[in-house]
Amino acid sequence: MKKIFWIIIIFGVVIRVLLSVMTFHPDMQVFEQAGKLVASGNILNLYDFTSNSVVFNYPPAIYLFHGIFSFLFSILGISEITQFNINLILLKIPYLVFDLLIGLVLLKLFNSERKSLLAFSLWMFNPINLYATYMMGQFDIIPTFFIILSIYFVVKNKLEWAALALGGGIAFKLSPVFLVIPLIVLGRNYIDRVKLLVLAMIPYLISVIPFLPSSSFRATALFANQSSKSLYANIPVSGGESIILFPASLLIFFLIIWSNKPRMEMSKLYLIPLLLFFIFTHYHPQWLIWITPLIIIELITDGFKNILPYLLIFASWVISLFFFDPSLTLGIFSPIAPALYNTPSLWALLGVNIDYNLARSLSQTILVSASLYLIYRFLSKKVNV
Repeated sequence: MKKIFWIIIIFGVVIRVLLSVMTFHPDMQVFEQAGKLVASGNILNLYDFTSNSVVFNYPPAIYLFHGIFSFLFSILGISEITQFNINLILLKIPYLVFDLLIGLVLLKLFNSERKSLLAFSLWMFNPINLYATYMMGQFDIIPTFFIILSIYFVVKNKLEWAALALGGGIAFKLSPVFLVIPLIVLGRNYIDRVKLLVLAMIPYLISVIPFLPSSSFRATALFANQSSKSLYANIPVSGGESIILFPASLLIFFLIIWSNKPRMEMSKLYLIPLLLFFIFTHYHPQWLIWITPLIIIELITDGFKNILPYLLIFASWVISLFFFDPSLTLGIFSPIAPALYNTPSLWALLGVNIDYNLARSLSQTILVSASLYLIYRFLSKKVNV
């Protein structure tokens, strides 16, 4: 097993380095600038540098993360390198730490050597991770690591550590907050549940409280517009009132597991609220990485017997890529073909007139159908309502 493990590691890292050099997405520039600002001492006033061209709209943790690496690279003299491809590696490779750690946690979650190696392989070569992390250069790999680490601690019956791990994810991105209730319901009593809730909030509060005096932080990051994407789907009940579907469905799920002690695997308890999020949200391509290790756990645990809905979710994700900005498809390869940087969409190049809204709607419908089926299957088999 050790030989195969190291072969997977080597090939996986080589693929990641190659993709890092060959691809670029404009959103990466924000992380580069934030890292340099933090490295130069602009920490608590970082958000005051927000402008029309550069908007810092994520929690402070990710910018501090890039600031640490930017500072280290400057000490080593690496930051002085102006070659574009090298800079791409410097921005993306720090994510490799969390990437490999997810693979190692997946290895530890299975008692069977064969299943462990399969889980590790699926993670190392899954296209969603490779695309989101090493092509787009997005940091969703970090909260994903903390989600899977939380599951590991639950399996080891260390709920306090699981709560802190989940809090670490919330410090980088707010999406893991949907998983707090599924975790705290495992507490033996209400005191335990309150304790787990507090522990889950501590990392986030520690990371944001120093920035609260900044009006720029409060305007662009604390209450960023993108945080409300999941609130768009609604059913109007009057001229100015509506039922917001995502929080409504989330609350129903929370009530089910709160009233009935959950008897399902933790991966399912975490997967359901995230699937509900994707059902009612116009999601960005990199966000699907949040559920990728959970899907790997489910597939292997189930012996791939229920693979079809997961394939449909993946197909929906692939289809959606071609109905976003061209920078996510052809344009992402601009480092090896600079002419692609401002290229029109694939459909424009082919002379095909596509109804983008209809195509996106069909893609979302596929994901919704598969997700609803999975949620129904999880709940009907594991919870007595």
